[in-house]
Amino acid sequence: MWPMMSIGRLQPYNSLTVPRSEDQDNILKSILSSKKSLTLRKIDKPIVLYGAGKLGRMAKEFFDYVGQPISFVVDIYADRQATDPFWKNTKVVHPQDVTQSDKDEHLLIVCIVTSPLIALRDKLTTEGWEDIAFFYDIAQTYSGRHPLNNGWLVNEFTPADRKNIREVFSSLHDEISRAHYLQFLAWRRTRVELLFEKAPIQGDNRFFIPEVLKVLHEKEVFVDCGAHKGFVIDKFLETMHGRYKKIYAIEPDMSNYKILKKAFGDKEDLKLVESALTSKKGERSFYRGFDFASKISPKGTELIKTMPLDDLDIPATFIKMHLEGGELNALKGALRTIRDYRPILALTVYHNSDGIWKTPLFLMRNLENYSFIMRLHSWAGTGMVLYAIPKENRA
Repeated sequence: MWPMMSIGRLQPYNSLTVPRSEDQDNILKSILSSKKSLTLRKIDKPIVLYGAGKLGRMAKEFFDYVGQPISFVVDIYADRQATDPFWKNTKVVHPQDVTQSDKDEHLLIVCIVTSPLIALRDKLTTEGWEDIAFFYDIAQTYSGRHPLNNGWLVNEFTPADRKNIREVFSSLHDEISRAHYLQFLAWRRTRVELLFEKAPIQGDNRFFIPEVLKVLHEKEVFVDCGAHKGFVIDKFLETMHGRYKKIYAIEPDMSNYKILKKAFGDKEDLKLVESALTSKKGERSFYRGFDFASKISPKGTELIKTMPLDDLDIPATFIKMHLEGGELNALKGALRTIRDYRPILALTVYHNSDGIWKTPLFLMRNLENYSFIMRLHSWAGTGMVLYAIPKENRA
């Protein structure tokens, strides 16, 4: 038997390859019993970003907002990125062009989640970087000043947590789901990056995994909760080739809503709804103008109207939710719709601690004859999506 019980004694930021699915129960026991104390990294020296892609751009905007200057950005495609208008006021350099003195004096913040992080960290260490951190470890320290939150750190589990996590684990439909759930838990609780040989992470099919694709039909009523700027709607349209019944795009942020209206306002089979989704109708504090990170929060700077999805009385067949941590509350306001119409569900569960067990267990205990699937769509526990598919659709 592979000795996973040692996981609780490993130092933070390690990587382990898991060759056999039958080790999963032992891995879960090790994660749940871990006494490891984790702390977030604070900025104490000049910073450099590694990666000028999507996460790097988000990191640049984040640090601009919280008032932390960036010395420069490192990217293997530096020449191409340097011509991008987004980076016109920021120096972008190739890894080979960074001096050792810069490596010694700066904190390198890794802004990549599209590949295993520990292997990348180790590679950067061999290249001479003395101090390396991951973006979300830094971002979490500014949670009181910026709404971005990826639930990056989880404290020691209580007895109730352990019981409920075991229930979620045992209720998942397949071994890949259980492997991805373990990866999710291990990173956030122990900072060990598990690499399952038979559970690859695919970043290009979020919300449209094969298990979803094979049950979609020509009468789909797709409800995009947290529609942002319409990227998932574009993917749905591309996937369905025009064969669907109706789309509902629900988005609370005014800036994003205007983009949606410009892009889709003339589509007769698409209805736009400007609202935040919660368990009941009312008003809540909201962070507006933070692109995809806009969300309901007690620290939000303005009030916004809220409503339950049930009030819209949509005969939904496919509901996607990406609500920056508000998924559980929104599900409570959508339970009648889900029970009446039994749609496919795809919702993000990585923005706060609700996703560890509260959100999946709410659905598992309230829905009958559904298959529950979990898939990671990026590394280190980010991009985790819970899928719920009616068993009659899987027949």
